[in-house]
Amino acid sequence: MTTDATVGSLTGGQALAKSLVREGVTTIFGLPGDQIMHALDGLYGERDELRFITTRHEQGTTYMADGYARAGGRPGVALVVPGVGVYNAAAGLATAWATSSPVLLIAGQVPRDGIGKDLGLLHDVHDQLELVRPITKWAQRVLEATAVPAAVREAFRQMQVGRPRPVEIEIPPEALAETADIQLLDPVPPERSAGDPERLKRAAEWLAAAERPLLYAGGGVVQGDASAAFTALAEKLSAACVTSREGKGAISDANPLAVGTAWVNRRLHPLIQDADVILAVGTRFQNTGALPSQRVIHIDVDPEETGRHFSGAYGIEADARLALQFLLAELDGIASRASRVSELRAARASVEEELRKVGPQAALVEMLRDALPDETILSAGTTTVGYMAHMLFRVYEPRTYLSSSYMGTLGFAFPTALGAKVARPDRPVVTVIGDGGFLFAGTELATAVQHDIATVTVVFNDGAFGNSNRDQRERFGGREIGTQLRNPDFAAFARSFGADGIRIDAAEQLGDAVREALAGERPAVIECPMDRLPSPF
Repeated sequence: MTTDATVGSLTGGQALAKSLVREGVTTIFGLPGDQIMHALDGLYGERDELRFITTRHEQGTTYMADGYARAGGRPGVALVVPGVGVYNAAAGLATAWATSSPVLLIAGQVPRDGIGKDLGLLHDVHDQLELVRPITKWAQRVLEATAVPAAVREAFRQMQVGRPRPVEIEIPPEALAETADIQLLDPVPPERSAGDPERLKRAAEWLAAAERPLLYAGGGVVQGDASAAFTALAEKLSAACVTSREGKGAISDANPLAVGTAWVNRRLHPLIQDADVILAVGTRFQNTGALPSQRVIHIDVDPEETGRHFSGAYGIEADARLALQFLLAELDGIASRASRVSELRAARASVEEELRKVGPQAALVEMLRDALPDETILSAGTTTVGYMAHMLFRVYEPRTYLSSSYMGTLGFAFPTALGAKVARPDRPVVTVIGDGGFLFAGTELATAVQHDIATVTVVFNDGAFGNSNRDQRERFGGREIGTQLRNPDFAAFARSFGADGIRIDAAEQLGDAVREALAGERPAVIECPMDRLPSPF
């Protein structure tokens, strides 16, 4: 166990690297540049402990850190230059904000004397902290080398207390270059609260009396490592279980109590409305159809979320895992419930049959599921097939399904998958993405090949920004502008980086192509040409 210690004369860059190591960081995603060279030199000194993965665009640093955090269950770290570097990384920060993902962005700054003076220095912006505040939980400027360890410790504390969200530290070049006698600090143990016991006991009484309870899991169940407790409570109550897209994996889709994902899925609204008591955990609790008239218990670590979309909810501010464990203990003695397995299996089958009627994207999603090992991590892009995956792709474990949540960040899915694979090299990692979204960050194939990050990317190529193009065709009389695309040969594009490239001629070949790509254990791209698809909604 480490202890606070003064280690003598260090540069700020060395103090930064050593502080990250003390916090358990083993990987950093970054892109080098002028103001952060002393930070990189500090990382070089810890190269046996810290792996530095160079991306080809700053957006990749935060996307990869986000995928690393969500798949691996520990904070992801990114490093970029100030100004334009931070602007480029902001899309990944915004996605991490929406998905409640613990990502630390370490940014450079202009020289100390020039901060905020608009001198036209390299990468200068007037107030960089104000740039990141809307998409970070906490941000701090560090002006002296001696202040670096405390800032790193506070950043990690912020990511682990309450709701996990991105944080930022910015450091000017002098603070990274100067030497000082520096005290390295111990990490702060995470703070967790089970919530108000009296409110939890009342909630337990309502659940015990319920005849048709429903449990609704959001991303907080997955991020809070509460899936086991959530599943145990569902089985105790014989409760129907619905998830948000971020909550996929909170209960295995192999469990007969799991009836599907509620994201824009109107087919599940009757089941939600039919419940007599709803327990919503770690979720914004939206997309549920008409506001429920029944009793709703809403547990969330963020008190601002309880009742945001339903003001009548009985709110409990608490860590999801501890609160669910408390409810389990309170309900330990209740009588066994009548099985609802047959009812809920029939309900799920009905929902899935309706989804299959939407269009060919349902068959594509099911072909993918059949071709992939159960433990596969899927990163689903903002594409028509990705939207159907939110509703139809079956997930069997937590931290194995990645979406961009309400941010809807086009292009996030491929670099996010790379970060997930770095965190979980033992798992197959697959991206579902459209042709438009893939070229946002397709050059990160160079990163994948250089660092041997063996993900499989399925590019559904309809020669358009498909969802926007469909809007123009269906809502604007076919007046198409700005949505049609000229694309490369994506298989040849992949091979030009040294990755495997596969092009299939028919959708029926998708399963075999995915199995072939996974067997190669190399970065691979599968191009699936296709017609433009109908709306999955």
